[in-house]
Amino acid sequence: MLEVKNISVETKKQVKLLEDISFCLSKGKALGLTGESGAGKTTLIKSVMGILDRTCQLNKGRIVVDGLDLKDLSSGKRREMCGTTLGFIPQNPMTAFDKRMKIGKQMEETFCVRLKLSREQALLLAEKKLADVNLTDKRRVLHSYPAQLSGGMLQRVTMAILLGLAPKYILADEPTSALDEENRRLLLEQLKLLKKETGILMISHDVFALQSLCQEVMVMERGQITETGTMEKLLNAPQRQWTKEFSAANRQQDRRQWIWKEL
Repeated sequence: MLEVKNISVETKKQVKLLEDISFCLSKGKALGLTGESGAGKTTLIKSVMGILDRTCQLNKGRIVVDGLDLKDLSSGKRREMCGTTLGFIPQNPMTAFDKRMKIGKQMEETFCVRLKLSREQALLLAEKKLADVNLTDKRRVLHSYPAQLSGGMLQRVTMAILLGLAPKYILADEPTSALDEENRRLLLEQLKLLKKETGILMISHDVFALQSLCQEVMVMERGQITETGTMEKLLNAPQRQWTKEFSAANRQQDRRQWIWKEL
């Protein structure tokens, strides 16, 4: 289980970014996180991953993964957890890749190091997982540098790596934002399959994604969780002003689906 217990984060100038955040994530559970821009959502994921900016610090609370308090682990031990225990889908997928190396080389090295595979096994796994995310021209993708692929393609490559590593917990920062409708639905289907064996925390403003994947959604404002509930409850009976505006900005297409519009 991934347990975030009453954590607070502030800058070195004592500006509060997160205040008293708690949640639990276990296998089979998907938890959504939405809220206004700048509320602290990405800071929360960075706190869990141990990649906070140098100007920030976790000054209160605990983050516990399968009984291990992360503050008690060395930086090396925390790096070992990345990928196979904690998986991350960044909002800007370009940041996940070394622009000097071809995609195939990066996927191959990741699988070799994290899964202890031979290069031949790693390459076969890379090809299979690229096909799973609808990147059927596998050879072209593997021989491309990151800058030669679109943001949506890089997002799917990130997902392919995650599918190969099969981490226990997935932290996804706006994973559908760069995708067209077809690939958005495909990614959500893959996340649903992963959810059977993992726990997922997904930051999103995509109502359909939150509604179809997450049992519960948290709303964050100014570094605090201000509302929680199912997506339907938050849309139909919002309590806070931001949530009311969020609900009003979405119109119901039919009885099952809402469409997100920027506020």
